[in-house]
Amino acid sequence: MAKLIGFEKEYNDLLNRYKSDNLPNSILIHGLNGIGKRTFLNEVIKDILNIEFKDNNLDHHLNLFKNNTHPNIKVIEKEIDSKTGKIKSNITIDQIRGLKTFLNSTSMMQNSSKIVIVDSADYLNISSSNSMLKILEEPKENTYIFLISNQISLLLPTIRSRCLKIKLNSHNLTNFTTIIKDNIDEISTEEINFYFELTYGSPGSTILYFKNNFLDIFQLSIKCLLSNDLDDDKINLSNILSKLTNDEFSNYLSMLKFILIVVNKLKINEKDKSLINMPNYLELESLSLNLSKKNLIDRFDYLTNNQKELFSLNLDKKIFILNFLTQ
Repeated sequence: MAKLIGFEKEYNDLLNRYKSDNLPNSILIHGLNGIGKRTFLNEVIKDILNIEFKDNNLDHHLNLFKNNTHPNIKVIEKEIDSKTGKIKSNITIDQIRGLKTFLNSTSMMQNSSKIVIVDSADYLNISSSNSMLKILEEPKENTYIFLISNQISLLLPTIRSRCLKIKLNSHNLTNFTTIIKDNIDEISTEEINFYFELTYGSPGSTILYFKNNFLDIFQLSIKCLLSNDLDDDKINLSNILSKLTNDEFSNYLSMLKFILIVVNKLKINEKDKSLINMPNYLELESLSLNLSKKNLIDRFDYLTNNQKELFSLNLDKKIFILNFLTQ
């Protein structure tokens, strides 16, 4: 498990609530994708285990948790479809039914909490959301359900209202740099600064971008935006993007929004020195001259307004991005 960097206040507040028997049964941990919410929660749970089992084979319990085999801890996340071999797009109602069975069964360890991690609750569909709501409405004694969310607005308001909400903010540059250097061997200070701006301080997104050569896609995307025609570059980019998973494509859409925001900044202040060391600065500057403010706003609105429908209805990514590029 990755080590936790940052979030000291939120971590101490949550643990103190547990120690003082003042922790609600349902806790919603939310914040930007890739900032370390699961890492944060893993550390909290390890400390809970430390409190409950410090005199009773603690290392064994920590090892069970690490290997996702602890009988009192259940993790709910998207599963692999046995027919297609691909990860399902949602957490299904059958998984929540299995969670009910887990919560209603007799604990194998007396005086020990039952802990549930839902990672991420954003992937609950209508049926599984309503089933989860019923669980939250009838909390079991000595049970803690932790919901993780990258975009809290995707959750049912009734689910949000049932939870203690803990928001984890983006990392500062110092913590971000430490995490990136711990995970990427060869990366320059300039690249770190660029990814910090690109991902709004999200180490997880940065590692994903870096390992999947998203900088090449970043450069190709700018090239496509500079062209008005449906050319080979646009077709090539759309073909590449159509093969991304929903999570990867969601990260790419964040990259596109970043490009539009930077271009808009340059349009307002073409001498913005804070952007001058950014990769493809000259091309971004050209974009600010070629695209009108209305066009920038229309493209941004297109991404924002259609993103949820794209994933919920499993629409064609290739058509989605070609529509964006040809506006």
